[in-house]
Amino acid sequence: MATRPSMLQNALWLTLSELLLRAVAMLFQVYLSNRMGAAGVGLLQLVLTVTGLSATLALAGAKVTAMNLTARAAGLDDAAGVRRAVTVCLRYALCTGGAAALLLYVLSAPLARFFVQDPAALPSLRAFALLLPAGCLTAVLSGYCTACGRVRRLVCVALLERFVSIGLTVSLLVRAADDPARTLLAVVGGAAAAPVLSLALLYGFYRRDAKCYCSAAGRPAPLFPPSAKRISPERRRSPSLRTLLHTAVPLAVGDDLRAALNAVEQFLIPWGLAQSGSRYAALAAYGTIVGMVFPVLHFPAAILHALADLLVPELSRCAVRGQLERIRSLTERCLRGGALFAAAVWGVIFCAAEGLGELFYHSAEAGYYLRLLSPMILFLYLDAVVDGMQKGLGQQVYTVRYNTLTNVIDVVGLFTLLPRFGIGGYLFTYALSHLVNFFLSLRRLLTVADAAPRVAALGRLLCGALAAAALSLLLPTPGLFSGLALRAGSYLLLFTGLILLPAKNRRIMETRNCPSREIPLLPRSVEN
Repeated sequence: MATRPSMLQNALWLTLSELLLRAVAMLFQVYLSNRMGAAGVGLLQLVLTVTGLSATLALAGAKVTAMNLTARAAGLDDAAGVRRAVTVCLRYALCTGGAAALLLYVLSAPLARFFVQDPAALPSLRAFALLLPAGCLTAVLSGYCTACGRVRRLVCVALLERFVSIGLTVSLLVRAADDPARTLLAVVGGAAAAPVLSLALLYGFYRRDAKCYCSAAGRPAPLFPPSAKRISPERRRSPSLRTLLHTAVPLAVGDDLRAALNAVEQFLIPWGLAQSGSRYAALAAYGTIVGMVFPVLHFPAAILHALADLLVPELSRCAVRGQLERIRSLTERCLRGGALFAAAVWGVIFCAAEGLGELFYHSAEAGYYLRLLSPMILFLYLDAVVDGMQKGLGQQVYTVRYNTLTNVIDVVGLFTLLPRFGIGGYLFTYALSHLVNFFLSLRRLLTVADAAPRVAALGRLLCGALAAAALSLLLPTPGLFSGLALRAGSYLLLFTGLILLPAKNRRIMETRNCPSREIPLLPRSVEN
């Protein structure tokens, strides 16, 4: 039997696929912005808020639960437990997805009238409701692939799904002309129809795996090659509905509360902005930030999201095997690497914000908001890694508490500050709520993993990033592309010189100052 791919190999595959998918999505978002205009993008974001809430209600934590239960069974080399976990999660997702789809279809007319405030959204909401269960089943099977190391397969299916979705959407947009209802139906329906193809492919792959997991005698065979440390049969417990609910219910409650409060937030944003101007101007400002700035701001985070997806099954396996030292080591290394990556990305976007806004959207306003929001990269990116590690360590209840608290902060802040301060109130509320969420989640993770934060190293990192950004901004910008390359390249070079090289020199000096120790050529047991 072939060996299971390493975590590094899986991380590379997921990272490359996430970067490619996000690059395609960002370019497609540019196409939609030019095709629909800022106000049209704002209307689309309201529709996507409703569909996103419906998808969260339908999924009800099934994907993370599938990853968690499958990884625990795989960590015990229990092939029968893997099959049982996937079967239970598929049935659960089918029930929750069907119920949410029926609810959305029935309430589509009131949602289009009162929430989106545009009857053109009705056909797209009903089309999404019909295709919603297929997306839930696809999410469960993708969680199985991630937990069992079938990452290459998952990457190929995800790429195929994305390109099919874009092709279908563009073909429908060509026929939609300038009809808002048909335009929304093309975008939402094209994105919702593609998971049907992914479901057929992933389920076929899973059925083939299920047959390979059984030996010729009909008894379960090990899912992975035998490990050095065998797990006793008494510790193998096949996942049941009770086990699923114990993991899925806290996740579902937290995700549903967060999605519901997020829907309220998305409704309050254009409402609050409209208090000082027209609805068209409010949708345009909202579309600029959410539909233009955020895709560029979050694009590099694909690397950390891929790492977070892999940390869920990896930490679940470590927890079930009692590998506390590996949990601590993974936590500290991932936090250090995430902070370094976030600081590097922040400097590039901060220094090149004006050029990026002009390059992608031909909008100076987009570049202004991109630079203004770029400091949030420093904790938004790390929060993705912290969230993945918490899910892997079974901290769903605490995640629910923190998400609910921060979403309440969002709703209260938007309701009180947005009508008075406009877009400034929105940006302040967004930054405050996400910063509180990150601080609480990080504190809980460090407690559970018994890891220690390195405040001095973090201070040196921030000072080096600020110094490199300040020096890069002093350089001239002779042209759009040359200016982008000059500022981004100079920041990365200065950042590397100020952060990485001094750290290397410190390690060399510490090695020289340490007393020399004689290292035996053979283990002590062999010498004896």
